[in-house]
Amino acid sequence: MVAGRFGPKRGVRTVLANDENVQRHRAEVERLLRVVCEDDEVPWFVSDEATVFDVSTASEVDLMQRIATAFGESVTAHDLRLPLWRLATRLRP
Repeated sequence: MVAGRFGPKRGVRTVLANDENVQRHRAEVERLLRVVCEDDEVPWFVSDEATVFDVSTASEVDLMQRIATAFGESVTAHDLRLPLWRLATRLRP
């Protein structure tokens, strides 16, 4: 058995994930989340690295259809793999 303290050392700040860009584009990200997520899927936290597949259980085809219907423009499979905040800003009106 290992004795000792687990976790971060005193005075050391641990950053698990950054959400700077998500926060900067919050309105656009929230609008996209309402389109791609079911009501019970909406995440509490979205990191800058998260893609639409990290927040939705819908299929690729379904996500493409939802986005096209909501935003009036089509997206590619490659677009769906962009960070969520980047996709959201691409779909800005």
